[in-house]
Amino acid sequence: MHAVALRDGTHSDPQVKHRALKKLTVPGSILSIAESGSRTHGFTLAIDHTQPGAARTAHLALLAVDPASQSRGLGRFLLAQVTQSLVLEGFVEATLGVLKENLAARKIYENAGWQVTGHGIFEDSGRPCIHYLLKLKAATS
Repeated sequence: MHAVALRDGTHSDPQVKHRALKKLTVPGSILSIAESGSRTHGFTLAIDHTQPGAARTAHLALLAVDPASQSRGLGRFLLAQVTQSLVLEGFVEATLGVLKENLAARKIYENAGWQVTGHGIFEDSGRPCIHYLLKLKAATS
């Protein structure tokens, strides 16, 4: 919540916490947490978003890094870690949406091979977003 408030230049919004907690309860989710001691530095959450008859697809629902831990490569690390987990779990592609003005996050995704697939609006906030897709490579034995 703190990272979102800092990014948006607003105060922490309890609705952000509510939406995030709701995503954490999706069955089959893959959660990855970067922590040391009792401190959480960041996390990712991917959910199974496979449509009937389609390739196995995950959706990167959350990637958050504590502002005090930003600019140290943690976002890239977490993204690589969740991507590897998705490959190991048999997903063949992944999607995500990011705020259009979040240039730092967009750079991380694009440098990791994510491709823009379109533009839209986040339903929960009404803010412009960009949709991305990443084709995942099968794990080698």
